[in-house]
Amino acid sequence: MSRTGFQKSVRMFHKFSEETMRRRAGDPAGRESIEALAAIEAVLKAERLFDASLLEPLAAFTNLLQSSQLPPDFGDYSFGDALLAIEESHAELRQGAEQRWEFAPELSDEAAASLSDFAPTAAASAPEHAAKLRRFVLDAALQVEPGAALVVGALSCADLPLAELAARFKRLTLSDLDLPRLEELVRTAIPEPHRERVKLERYDVTGSYVAFAESVKDTVTGAGGPAQAEQALVGLLESYDVGAGSAGLSAAEEKPELAISAMLLTELGAGYQACIASTLRARGWDPEAARRAPLQPSLGLLRCLQAQHHIHALLRRAKAAVLVSAVSEVELRGGPGGKATPAGEPTDLLFVERLEERLPGIAEIKAEQSWEWRQDRQVGAEKRSLLTLVEAVLV
Repeated sequence: MSRTGFQKSVRMFHKFSEETMRRRAGDPAGRESIEALAAIEAVLKAERLFDASLLEPLAAFTNLLQSSQLPPDFGDYSFGDALLAIEESHAELRQGAEQRWEFAPELSDEAAASLSDFAPTAAASAPEHAAKLRRFVLDAALQVEPGAALVVGALSCADLPLAELAARFKRLTLSDLDLPRLEELVRTAIPEPHRERVKLERYDVTGSYVAFAESVKDTVTGAGGPAQAEQALVGLLESYDVGAGSAGLSAAEEKPELAISAMLLTELGAGYQACIASTLRARGWDPEAARRAPLQPSLGLLRCLQAQHHIHALLRRAKAAVLVSAVSEVELRGGPGGKATPAGEPTDLLFVERLEERLPGIAEIKAEQSWEWRQDRQVGAEKRSLLTLVEAVLV
């Protein structure tokens, strides 16, 4: 990825947009787009930090770059490429400043016990979704050497073919925050003759949960009131300064033949909001503030960065990787004849429309597949029917 090349693309499109605006007399939406491009250009010059308000314009621009609607001189940089270029600019801007965050994925028993807000969950599955996910993972497993395999965030997906993976690979490592639940998973999913091949590892793939929980507690405790706490928490969220190159997959230094991340990407950082809400509640303040501005956009940006770091780690720290993720979802409602129809436009769960847009240019896609997963979720007293688009890639 060339930061210089992406910066050139932004500069060219910024200039093109300004010229178009002058010829057509412009409109408010056009002016906002130009202002966003100017801000992104300033970020890439290391003149300012990227913030949550620029996520949507950045995704729209990189989607346009990859749509073949612009001349080849603009390049075909992905959203993942853009985030890496912005991170490089941030490193330059923060040069000489003391680093506030660290990637700290290994947890003590005591630390793990304190992370109830971040406990992994696996959504109830459906036979068709489970069958397609299992088939994709097993097909990928047959394309690599049967040495070591790693399942990152193993508790986030109930449909992985763990028994078959344990039979295929000489060593299978399962990682997540909760070791007792991992042990139970092995007992229920893997036949006894193959259990000796399985290693369990407590690992925080974000590398941030303990530090985040401690910092939120300190920030809220030290605040004089709810408004002050919210502003201080925004500052904490926007201070994230870990580079993608620091992100890992396992405590082991050896690269596995295959790393598997299934239905984990959208869950990374899902506990951040719950952690803030429970900390505010403990202080006697409104926990719903964690769901609103100004905290919600900054939480979204942090989760976006964590997801990109995880993708980067999959590409750099494994010989091959399977990445399966929910990409978008739309609520369904009953229609004529009992046929369900979408209640609105799909919500992008990864800030982009396709999983491949999160992959930087260094990724070589060897196989890919997509399917729809219909599921019912209980939200309070209400049952909602959702249609989720799932995409899978082998890189």
